[in-house]
Amino acid sequence: MDFVRRFILELPTLFLIMHSTDDLAVVLVRLTERWDWIIAAYHSYLGLPAGNDYTIVCMLVFLTITQGMRLLYSQLTAEQLQILLDMVGPRTFTIVTAVPSFGVIVIPIMQILWITRSPITTLSLMLLITIPVVILPLAMLCFVRARTRQSDDGQA
Repeated sequence: MDFVRRFILELPTLFLIMHSTDDLAVVLVRLTERWDWIIAAYHSYLGLPAGNDYTIVCMLVFLTITQGMRLLYSQLTAEQLQILLDMVGPRTFTIVTAVPSFGVIVIPIMQILWITRSPITTLSLMLLITIPVVILPLAMLCFVRARTRQSDDGQA
């Protein structure tokens, strides 16, 4: 479980942005930009072929969560965000604010499953989709870490 948590936090999430700047106003701007993009993605899903009520309901739930979070957090000041971060911690905050992003991935997968009616085909397509998104960056991360270890061992 620790590996999954570390992997999520190493993805290009707010966690990296929070550590790259001391200005929480920048974090709020980036967060709002991300949610605007996610809301636009959910709106584009409304144009998908209808017929699967579960996908539509799931999309509407994620859209409601995203819009609610955007409305709530866009009204915060940098000082209020700092108080929130102190209360829940930056890692918890990052994971909670990443929830709307997961819907952007889940909705198309649900749609693929509904169209193909085959879990095996859906799983195959999911694995194919993850190659450029997850597997290649993960492989590059492992490669960079291995090279860093080699250069550290060579210096020692």
